[in-house]
Amino acid sequence: MNLIRKRNINKYLFLLLALISLTNPIFAGYGGEGTKNKAEKMSKFKTQELINYVNLTIYYLYSAENKNERHVILFKSCQKLLNSNKKTVKGKDKKNLTSCTNLMNMGTYKNVSSDANSNSTKNSAKTKEETRREEEARKEAEAKRREEAKARREKEARREEEARREEEARRKEEARREEEARRKEEARREKEARREEEARREEEARREKEARREEEARREEEARREEEAIRKEEARKDEEAKRREEAKAKRDAEAKRREEAKAKREAEAKRREEAKARREAEAKRREEAKAKRDAEAKRREEAKAKRDEEAKRREEAIKARSNSDYKSRSTIEFSDDGDSGLIDF
Repeated sequence: MNLIRKRNINKYLFLLLALISLTNPIFAGYGGEGTKNKAEKMSKFKTQELINYVNLTIYYLYSAENKNERHVILFKSCQKLLNSNKKTVKGKDKKNLTSCTNLMNMGTYKNVSSDANSNSTKNSAKTKEETRREEEARKEAEAKRREEAKARREKEARREEEARREEEARRKEEARREEEARRKEEARREKEARREEEARREEEARREKEARREEEARREEEARREEEAIRKEEARKDEEAKRREEAKAKRDAEAKRREEAKAKREAEAKRREEAKARREAEAKRREEAKAKRDAEAKRREEAKAKRDEEAKRREEAIKARSNSDYKSRSTIEFSDDGDSGLIDF
């Protein structure tokens, strides 16, 4: 219960801090607002007063020795947005413009920016009357801003007071509800305790009854186990005798298989020897056939050489006879012509 109460208090404190941070203009400028994702018109921020304030503040910050770099970045962003042609802004741009507006309304850098403005316009063509009028207008605007800031602070104070009262009312209501819940919880716990006591007694009776049943079952189980042990011992002896007979039969069968395997191996070895002998005889026959083929080929080569030699001798004989016949015919023809001077070959 205390833990629940502590959690509720922490929740209310968090909500109160969030409300204060959102309603405070300082935190609203740098922390962002709840509707930062909602687009706002640029005309809401783009006023001549804000433009002059931003420009003069940037001029002062760049001329100051100990300047706030965070403010330099903020005012540069605002200057860039005010010089742009955007119609609407949202998100970070909206937050930056809101921060610059809040700083202007709070009067931050107002005096120094006014001094910078007066220094920067010292050599201008304004007359004393224009300067006086501008000063009066500035004072009136400053007074008006102060009044508006005071009104906003009063309004914020009223809102905080209302929020505080609402928070106190919520706390009282929450305390009443917690008290009522505590009473209900105590009543429920008492009722639960009575039920638990009755359940405990019933459970004890059930356990005693269950213990008696378990004892009887245990005795019956022991008797059954003894009888089962006797039957198992007899069955074990019978099984042992049966295993011995089966082992003997297996050994006899194994010996028989070994004899058969030995006979098969011997027959296989015999078949292999016979096959080897057949392969050797076949190889021998192949070698003899090859030798016969080689001899036959050799005889054919020799016969071919003889035929070639015989043909060569016949050609030479024919050629020789042809030459002889040619010479004979030449001699006969030249002998008939007595005036020819040809030589007889």
